[in-house]
Amino acid sequence: MPTMSIRLVRSPASGIGETCTESSGSTHADTMRRQNPEVLYDSVMTGQVQILSDGDSCWLVAVGDDVSPSTSARVHALRRSIEALHPAWLVEMVPGYCSLGMIVQPLRVLQGEVEQLVSRATRDAVAIPPVLPGTVTIPVCYGGAYGPDMEMVCRHSGLSEREVVRRHATTGYRCSMLGFLPGFPYLMGLDPLLATPRLETPRTAVAAGSVGIAGAQTGIYPVSSPGGWNIIGRTPLALFDPLREQPSLVQAGDTICFSSISSEEFEEQLSHQFTHYPQICDDFECDERGCNVLEPGMMTTVQDDGRRGLQHLGVPVSGAMDCQALALGNLLVGNKAGTAALEITLSGPRLAFTTDVLVALTGVDMGLQVDGRDAPAWTAILVRAGSILSMIGPNGPGCRAWLCIAGGIDVPEVLGSRSTLLRSSLGGYEGRALHVGDCLHLRPLAQEARRLEGFSCPVALWPSTAVDMPVPVLPGPQADALTPAAREAFLDGLWTAGNSSDRMGYRLEGPQLTLTGNADIISEVVPEGAVEVTGSGLPIIMLADRQTTGGYVKPFIVASAALGWLAQCRPGDTVRFRICSLNEARELLEEQSSARKELALLQSVWRQSRTGGTLQMTVNGAERTIEWHDVTPLEANDEQDG
Repeated sequence: MPTMSIRLVRSPASGIGETCTESSGSTHADTMRRQNPEVLYDSVMTGQVQILSDGDSCWLVAVGDDVSPSTSARVHALRRSIEALHPAWLVEMVPGYCSLGMIVQPLRVLQGEVEQLVSRATRDAVAIPPVLPGTVTIPVCYGGAYGPDMEMVCRHSGLSEREVVRRHATTGYRCSMLGFLPGFPYLMGLDPLLATPRLETPRTAVAAGSVGIAGAQTGIYPVSSPGGWNIIGRTPLALFDPLREQPSLVQAGDTICFSSISSEEFEEQLSHQFTHYPQICDDFECDERGCNVLEPGMMTTVQDDGRRGLQHLGVPVSGAMDCQALALGNLLVGNKAGTAALEITLSGPRLAFTTDVLVALTGVDMGLQVDGRDAPAWTAILVRAGSILSMIGPNGPGCRAWLCIAGGIDVPEVLGSRSTLLRSSLGGYEGRALHVGDCLHLRPLAQEARRLEGFSCPVALWPSTAVDMPVPVLPGPQADALTPAAREAFLDGLWTAGNSSDRMGYRLEGPQLTLTGNADIISEVVPEGAVEVTGSGLPIIMLADRQTTGGYVKPFIVASAALGWLAQCRPGDTVRFRICSLNEARELLEEQSSARKELALLQSVWRQSRTGGTLQMTVNGAERTIEWHDVTPLEANDEQDG
């Protein structure tokens, strides 16, 4: 790949362990340093950037190969420079320690345009005004019940607990990036003596506010989560709150200081903080505009097309596991493609409607029934108030379906989306899967939507649910991390979806893959479909609820258009892979786009045929005009039912 020079000014805060040399002449940096002694400015530095394909929807821009304040400053300067150019095809950017992930709209941009943008941004970076870092002080109660791994850190470092606390709390840190969890800060500047390897067996739950050490990193868990960092203390502060104007307390580039507090101070401050995500859900009553959940199914969640633009804060995209099936289902009932629907896994819910609704079930055929009578999938169906909708289970291969309802599922938006992020209890219906007794609020059924009753999606436009189809993958940014034999084994082997597979990722069981080096890399963006290979030699495919950054090699990335196929794999199903080119991946996306456009056109024709129209015909050489209109009352079925 081509390389390009980058020249920029960095602005790290003092106390990070890096100094700059004053020049004899007066410069802008000198002036800024005198005005704000808390900020140091280096002289202009040079470096190289490399642009790597990270799948068909992501580009990885590497600006260095180390973890340092100077490299991190270059990453964020490049990010600000690209933001100033605001290309229409750029969805969002995800900073890493020494790289920048660019999430793009793949059908709107070519590789050459990405390279041109980055080349211009590197030249413009020196003209971008430096951002003065903020300073955040984090109170921490160290040791005891709040720091269960303090003894391990002391043993590994050979220091007393008092000395560990002193060294950890008196050092200034720089937040290089946010990732892993919403608002989780990765901090640089840890005293080398405190560096401690991760736990051999990660905990299933780490308390919100826990301050941990992993290797040469230190960080803070914003919410309760599984994790393998050594916990040495806990803060009472809420690091992430979706109700705040700025949800994350710490931003990339900020200076972080820790202060030691007593357990009494911790409990007092804790009482004034939210240390969990508040449940953002209006108190809807179950009236004529809702439906009651009689049975929830194995796992039924509210999902739309995802929560985009927040990965730089560590917030996963989430959303439907198959956005194509979601989009087609929404078109069937007259919604916008990304409208919130119910995502159903393995077994469907049983719902009692208290209002007329128009529904369509897409994805795998779940054996849809209305009042005990079979109803077709991939068809807009009018369900009357008082009716019971149920599903008898998957009819054939696959495990997921989407129940789209005209008007959408009316739950509050959280950070711009109605999607449910289960592991963070964020969004959807109270941040969780549906339970018995829940009530979903629905919007009144519009007359225009009623006219779509009976509208069906042609079989040729359905996304495939055939799990025996080879899944196309592209070479990843660490394609050389596998030995040639391991690469061949991945592409030629038959893999099994493990029992622990979920919306975050599929763990595959099969031949152990041999790596050319270590499985760990410096943490960087994790695009959807990334095939990570851990030290165990087994691959994990990262999906909708994946963490935004990660530190394992990615030798392959699943083509975006194939993620829906993959979502239909059940634990125990086998899957095969095949290599594909970037052009082929784009062609697959073009086919999906064409299918959506074709269904939208058919919907328009259907609407016209239900409301009336005009047809010009030639009969026996004479031109005739035929006009028609719908003379059947929309509520005729009410009379028949009576």
